[in-house]
Amino acid sequence: IGRALAREWDRLTGGRSAAIFEAADPHYSATAPLTKASIFKLAKACGWSGEVPWSEPEPLIADVEALDYPLDALPHSIRAAVEEVQAYVQAPVSLVATSALASLSLAIQSGFDVRRADKLCGPCGLFLLTIAESGERKSTIDGFFMKAIREHEREEAAAAAPVMEQYMADMEAWEAKRQGIKTKITKYAGSKDTKELEESLRKLGRIKPEAPRVPRYIYTDTTPEALAFELGKRWPTGGVISSEAGIVFGGHAMGRDSVMRNLALLNQLWDGAGLRIDRRSSESFEVNGARLTVWLQIQEQTLREFFTKTGSLARGSGFLARFLVAWPESTQGTRFYQEPPSHWPALAAFNTRLKDLLAQPPAFDEKDVLKPVTLPLSPEAKQAWIAFHDAIESELATGGEL
Repeated sequence: IGRALAREWDRLTGGRSAAIFEAADPHYSATAPLTKASIFKLAKACGWSGEVPWSEPEPLIADVEALDYPLDALPHSIRAAVEEVQAYVQAPVSLVATSALASLSLAIQSGFDVRRADKLCGPCGLFLLTIAESGERKSTIDGFFMKAIREHEREEAAAAAPVMEQYMADMEAWEAKRQGIKTKITKYAGSKDTKELEESLRKLGRIKPEAPRVPRYIYTDTTPEALAFELGKRWPTGGVISSEAGIVFGGHAMGRDSVMRNLALLNQLWDGAGLRIDRRSSESFEVNGARLTVWLQIQEQTLREFFTKTGSLARGSGFLARFLVAWPESTQGTRFYQEPPSHWPALAAFNTRLKDLLAQPPAFDEKDVLKPVTLPLSPEAKQAWIAFHDAIESELATGGEL
């Protein structure tokens, strides 16, 4: 590389830098990167005594050309649905594909884990982040790919309505009994033995009505702690799906005093790790084996403000590294009107498959914790994963891109 650069320089200028280069290091091999600094050092070593003039400072934020989204990496049935929706909506391809991946993640995460290697097994749920300005039709796309999940959620809630009504009545009766015993204990405290009342209160606590588990999948405006409560106490799988992620990144939960705690909580949910939330004024609870999908769509300025406010926490805690990020070029200004197709065969097949997956009840162990089926990687998939793993690892070294 160095010799080629020297010869090209000579061709353009008529100089003799190649000869100087050869004389300076006849055994040269490209073991060090060729940079302005290394060229400057070589020139100095060869007697150059000029000065380097100050140039205009380069911007710290550079425009990077968007890469084509790898649609061919998607299985045929998914790719066909993405292409069908994108052809009509005319939104960026990566925005449409990310929506499809989010809905799939939400539908399958309670049923399956992935084993990458021995002792390396984890959830298949995805954290997805799309950076796009207002008007990119994010909500429209969400309506196409989240339809089956929203319908399933409504059907489950309707089916559970009588059971929930019975639970609410049982809970009110239980609360009334509990309050009655507590009132008597307060009344007789100091003047009468209350041991029997205290034992009655303990017995009552052991028969507190259990809330029925009614599937809830989609959350839009919630704090990480409230989300953890829902996953731990109500239904152990869900997703934060927000077409206006300023609700998440700009909310009170991401304030200066609470951001570190909440980022760590979301990191643990991504890992599928167990966690305990201790509260002073209300019920403490545990979350074991929950599964979480996150798809956040956010405007660039909102995201920059979040990073400015939180400093290096999002990256230093590993929160940002958990996301698959898409930052597509806008298609606004090119989306001229066209009639919608009369049939959507690929999307219909996609949503039918989602309904089939959602209809399969998740498995639980004896402690009522999710028990997903473990899927091993095929030999080809494992080799691809190892290559990706090592490529990322090499960039983490000093001087690497990461």
